[in-house]
Amino acid sequence: MKPQILLVDDRPGNLSALEGLLDELDLVFVRALSGNEALRLTLKQDFALVLMDVQMPEMDGFETAELMRSNPKTRHLPIIFVTAGMKDLKFQFKGYDAGAVDYLAKPIEPAILRSKVRVFRDLYLQRMELELHRRNLQELVDQRTIQLRLAAQELEQRVIERTEELQQVNRQLESFAYSVSHDLRAPLRHIDAFSHILMDDYSQALDEEARNLLHRIVAGCDNMGKLIDAILALSRTVRQPLNKMPVSMERLARETFAQYREQYEGKEISFTVAELPESQADPVLLRQVYANLIGNALKYSSRREVPRIEVGAFPDNGETVYFVRDNGVGFDMRYADKLFAVFQRLHNGSEYEGTGVGLAIAQNIIQRHGGKIWAEAEPDKGATFFFTL
Repeated sequence: MKPQILLVDDRPGNLSALEGLLDELDLVFVRALSGNEALRLTLKQDFALVLMDVQMPEMDGFETAELMRSNPKTRHLPIIFVTAGMKDLKFQFKGYDAGAVDYLAKPIEPAILRSKVRVFRDLYLQRMELELHRRNLQELVDQRTIQLRLAAQELEQRVIERTEELQQVNRQLESFAYSVSHDLRAPLRHIDAFSHILMDDYSQALDEEARNLLHRIVAGCDNMGKLIDAILALSRTVRQPLNKMPVSMERLARETFAQYREQYEGKEISFTVAELPESQADPVLLRQVYANLIGNALKYSSRREVPRIEVGAFPDNGETVYFVRDNGVGFDMRYADKLFAVFQRLHNGSEYEGTGVGLAIAQNIIQRHGGKIWAEAEPDKGATFFFTL
C-alpha cells in the first residue's frame, strides 16, 4: 500500500503544483482546502506527512498544527509548512513551536522538496514494516502463549490424574501390607507355639542335629515376628493422620534416650543434647523418628569403650536442621542410597540386630511433615543423621 501525503492549502492550484512536483515519489495525495478539513482527515486516515500552507482563512496553519499536536492520534504526525510569505525567522520559530518539523518558503526548490518528502516517506514505510513485524511477532507470541497455556493445563491435568492414581496405588499397597502382615500373625504364632512345645517336651528325644534345626525354626519365627511388627509399624505410620502441635524437641530426645538407656545398663554412655528449637509437628510420630535415630546410634556405637551420642540443631537457609551424631561403626557413603529403603541394611544381621525398616519409617514421617532426612558417615568413624521439618 502506497503512503498517503496530506496536502493542505485553500488554493487548489497550489495543491496541483505540489502534486506535480512530487509525482515521481509514488505517493497517494489527499487534498484539504482548510484547516478544519485537514483535522477531520487526519483523524480518519493515516498519513506519512502533512504539507500545509500557513496562510488560510478561518484557521491558519499554525492553529491547525497546534490542534493536531493536542490530539493523541495525530500528535506525532510530521508537518512541513509550505508558504510564500513569513520568511522572517520569528515566523519560522512560531511554526516550529506549533509542531512543524520543517519550514519551506516559496518559490520551492523541487529537489529539496522531493528530498525532504522522500525522507518522511521512507521513515513511514520503515515504521509500517516494523509495525507489521511487531504484529506478526505478537501473533506468534499469542499463539505460542495459547499453546503453552493449553500444554500447561494438559500437563497439570495429567499430573492430577497421575497423582490420584499413585495415591490410590499407595493406599492399596498400604492396605495390602497391613492385611498380609496381620494375616501372617496367626500361622506364625502356631509355628512358634508348636516349636516351643517340641523344645520343652520332646527335646530330650531328639538328637543334637534335630535340636539345632528346631532352634533355627524358633529363631526364624522370632525374626519373622519382628519383620511383621516392622511392616505393621510402617503401615500404621503411613496411615496415621498428622496431628501437629508445638513439640519440645529437647525433651523428646531426652525421653527417647532414657527409654533406650535401660538396655545398656552398666555401660558408660556419653549423651549430650543441645538447646533445640521447638517444632510444629506430630509428637507421636516424631517420637518414632528419635526412637529410630537414637536407637540406631546406641546400637552401632555400643561396642565402643564409651559410646558418644550427640543431639543438636543448627539454622540453614531459614530452616532448622536437627541431627543425631554417634561415634559408632559408621558406613560407606557409596551405599547411602540404600539407607532408607525397606529391608535394606548396611551391616550384617548377625552383628547388629534389626529389620531394616526403622529408617524407612523415619523418612516417611519426615516427608509427611514436609521435610527431608539424610546422613553423612565414614567407616569406623561414626555417622550423623540430619532432618528438617
